[in-house]
Amino acid sequence: MDLDYRLYLVTDSRLPGGYERVPAVVAEAIAGGVSMVQVRDKELDDDTFAHLARAVEKVARPHGVPVLVNDRVEIAVELGLGVHVGQQDMALDEVRALVGEAVPVGLSVSNTAELEAIEACQTRPDYVGLSPLCETPTKTDTAAALGYEGTRRLAARAHAMGLAAVAIGGINHDNIRQARATGVDGVCVVSAIMAAADPRAAARQLLKEC
Repeated sequence: MDLDYRLYLVTDSRLPGGYERVPAVVAEAIAGGVSMVQVRDKELDDDTFAHLARAVEKVARPHGVPVLVNDRVEIAVELGLGVHVGQQDMALDEVRALVGEAVPVGLSVSNTAELEAIEACQTRPDYVGLSPLCETPTKTDTAAALGYEGTRRLAARAHAMGLAAVAIGGINHDNIRQARATGVDGVCVVSAIMAAADPRAAARQLLKEC
């Protein structure tokens, strides 16, 4: 699957002041150059989350920007969207069987063992999210930070396995160049766009820097 991972936005409903504001932020971010979007909200009930994901997909579709949902595979299936899962979520083979081959699937990876475990699966994700690059205030239930060298090693191993790799965790205007220099195919950002006063300008500047 040919995807543009360069600037991958992961939403956080708290940062713009509530989930109702997320679609508008996403629309502005896409106008600024965001190439992929993942809808993530661990607190919303399923119906509200589905409504949010549908609204985000509506603003992304005219621009050809793929939208994935975080974790909630059933909602991804219902809406025909891609999905990103973590190590503690549904097994990769089961995820792919449910969502099919036509939509992107991502998997969080925080060490070499988790990455190489993909070899034992009957199917593969389209990309792996190497997490976390740095410590981040938007997600506290993460493994120890990989750092730039750790991310570089995992990205190289992922590429050797034929997988795309994106870096996530604490990436902002100050370190996006260093993040991209690890050899990843793209970077995931959260607060650098979701908390920005001007999401379009923030996305545009981040894209220039990476």
